[in-house]
Amino acid sequence: MSTAIQAPEIGTHALGVENFEAARRRVFSLFAPPPDIAVSEWARRYRVLPKGSTSRPGAFRPEKYQVEMMDAILDPNVHEIVLQKSTQVGYNDAVVNNIIGYVIDVDPKPIMLVEPTIDNAKDYGKKRIAPMIANCPPLREKVREATSRRAGNTLTLKEYPGGFLKLTGANAGSGLRSDPVPIVIFDEVDGYPEDVDGEGDPIEIGTRRTDQFPDYKIVKGSTPARPKEISRIVKAYERSDQREFHVPCPFCGFAQPLVWRDPVSKDYRLVYEVAENGVVVRSSVAYLCAKCRGRITERYKQQMLDAGSWIPRFPGRDVVGFYINALYSPWRENWHELAQEWSEANRERSPEKLKAFINLRLGEPWEEDGDALEAHSLRARCEKYPEDADVPNGVGLLTASVDVQSSGRLECAVKGWGAKEESWLITYQQFFGDPGREEVWNELDEFLGTKFRHASGREIAISATFIDSGGHNTDDVYKFVKARQSRRIFACRGASESGKEILSKYSLNNRLKVKLFTIGTDTAKDRIFARMKIPAPAPGFMHLPDWIDDEYLEQLTSEKAVRRYKKGRGAVREYIKTRERNEALDLEVYALAALYSLGNAKLRSLEQLATEFSTPIERETPATPATPATSTTWGNHGGFINSWRP
Repeated sequence: MSTAIQAPEIGTHALGVENFEAARRRVFSLFAPPPDIAVSEWARRYRVLPKGSTSRPGAFRPEKYQVEMMDAILDPNVHEIVLQKSTQVGYNDAVVNNIIGYVIDVDPKPIMLVEPTIDNAKDYGKKRIAPMIANCPPLREKVREATSRRAGNTLTLKEYPGGFLKLTGANAGSGLRSDPVPIVIFDEVDGYPEDVDGEGDPIEIGTRRTDQFPDYKIVKGSTPARPKEISRIVKAYERSDQREFHVPCPFCGFAQPLVWRDPVSKDYRLVYEVAENGVVVRSSVAYLCAKCRGRITERYKQQMLDAGSWIPRFPGRDVVGFYINALYSPWRENWHELAQEWSEANRERSPEKLKAFINLRLGEPWEEDGDALEAHSLRARCEKYPEDADVPNGVGLLTASVDVQSSGRLECAVKGWGAKEESWLITYQQFFGDPGREEVWNELDEFLGTKFRHASGREIAISATFIDSGGHNTDDVYKFVKARQSRRIFACRGASESGKEILSKYSLNNRLKVKLFTIGTDTAKDRIFARMKIPAPAPGFMHLPDWIDDEYLEQLTSEKAVRRYKKGRGAVREYIKTRERNEALDLEVYALAALYSLGNAKLRSLEQLATEFSTPIERETPATPATPATSTTWGNHGGFINSWRP
């Protein structure tokens, strides 16, 4: 029995050729250069803003000042873009979303969008990204729909041919480090934590995801939400080319940026009159031209915006930076509203309202007046300690303090105390290692058990140690102190409450039932800052060694006291940070509290102890202790301290 061989059906070969050509076109499309179209032009053609998401639903129409902000990412010479902005300027829709949509549709590659928290990221995916995709046909065709076999479209992950969009939070270390991407957009960076999961700065972690891409792009945008000295967005903008949007005066044609207050003359540019009832007279609101002093009413604003242009203050800098505030907001007349808010905040003398206005409306950092101390003012008090000793005359007692840095180290300071709480910084140590492992704690234990060489030739031990337990390694601190409380090594935690006593009675209300001391940190800082202002040796004077460096002095003066209104409490005094790192100040607080833990009798005997220790004895050369491999110190003097340096 023979099997008949059928001839191929007519059209089968042609169909195969057609399928092959279609596959070839898809492959070639992946390697083809992106079409020559700007982000702003793409948005004009394809973006549709749905009702409920904007005051101007329908086809996207960019304002002139928005065009350069979104198109800058296409410049091959630009790798970092910074946007310091207020609210009401269309940043998210015009810049963040349009860049994402453009990349998905025109030049597909992986993108990571970082919000302050993972919950913020999910919220952004639901309320901004999903509606954009649903209302933009090119994006709707390319972003994969989720199926039972492939979850390619979730709130935090959108897959498309050639790449994906990942949304994550700055508080999620695993999300920041998981995928290499050529584009990272950091949104609202002033809301990011300083350290994420003990791994360091979330912006640095996210930026490292772009290392393998020569054409990488970093976008940072935010409304300022921190003091100037520690604002991420302000620092980033200051190192950029600092572009401002200049608009022409309708009367004299002079091009100028719209500012609330002239940076040179300090004159207010928006002027207005206030009626007896406190309401700003709408017809009186006008912007004063910086040149002709003409009163520009808001009806001219749109024509000014249409004729404006970005001008950098520092052309040629590698980082491109844009600054924009709510005076430019184009969608409705808001100058009267701004004037009313400013007038009310000043009339009520409300720091909270003034801060909100300056941050949210002007896009500027809030700088609070307060008691502050400049680091350079402490340099004059730095003195040379004895070459052959660790502890100078005048010291009768030592306390130590430890700050736990979850990023991988323990910081330790030893303070010497004399008559009427005159003090000397004896040493500052850093022990590197994971605070979640025993090795670094063993090094600290050995150090705390050491006796220091006094200028008299005597040996002096540490009388009390306080270790901060308020961070990520609370249990590790408790475990360490539990077996060492007989050596007066205790756990502590800070309580920022105005008027609270420096040291409260300890509590055993914790999992390991260790003695936990609470410190009134604001009160302690009041005392420390007052003592740093004492100009010459006297009761309370703080001696500093000449080997200390500028970083330590900056940390020691890293906060200032301000007055703020608290509901139900009125105006209260509290401390705010003026720079990121403040470990040296924290260590001073813990060391002072450790001193007070010894009791009033010991405090009264400080002068006697100092006198006893200053009595010379015949010196003996102590054995040199072993040198830990991972500890470091600031210092450049003789005695025991040098033996701990690597």
